[in-house]
Amino acid sequence: MNTAFRNQARRLANAVALVLTSPLWLAVLAFGFHRNQLWFLSCAQFLSLIPGLIGVYLRRGYYRMTLAQCADDAHIEFGTWFAHRQASVGKGVYIGGRCTLGMVEIGDHSLLGSNVDILSGGQQHAFADTDRPMSAQGGRFRTVSIGRDCWLGNSTVVLADIGEHCIVGAGSVVVKAIPAWSISVGNPARVVCERRSTAGRKTQDSVSCTGS
Repeated sequence: MNTAFRNQARRLANAVALVLTSPLWLAVLAFGFHRNQLWFLSCAQFLSLIPGLIGVYLRRGYYRMTLAQCADDAHIEFGTWFAHRQASVGKGVYIGGRCTLGMVEIGDHSLLGSNVDILSGGQQHAFADTDRPMSAQGGRFRTVSIGRDCWLGNSTVVLADIGEHCIVGAGSVVVKAIPAWSISVGNPARVVCERRSTAGRKTQDSVSCTGS
């Protein structure tokens, strides 16, 4: 009964949040997908400053209507904002405070600590032409994938894909793809442990380190 009541209360709060944020996301949708970056970002940064549970619901309502996908139970904490609409947030995702997120796909039930930065790939700024400022050389943006059931520690910086069921230690910098079931740490991040045993058990007791 308590679970049913909580689910109903969450659905009601989600609906209220959609209504309250409608002037913002309706304006974003009216501009079209590719011509609204400035307004989208301004609203995202504004909503990031609303504290507490009210802020969580308002950010969820806004992103449900403006991102490529945002689950109705995603938890996005204070100070966190998405820089691009080409992002998706799966079910049960928790994103800690003061994160900056670019073009990213976050899989179901993944956890992001505070101050996590996920860039839109590692080639956002070209620098080959030494006769021009780097700011004038453009770059290439791509969507970075974070697999389902991942845990990214505080202050992680991500520029490459991370497979499913991974753990990335706090302060790590991911510059190369991380395979599924890995535990990675460091700058640059490297795999030090495998979360699964050879028998395929997926419990904490089955963690086997392959490096230090």
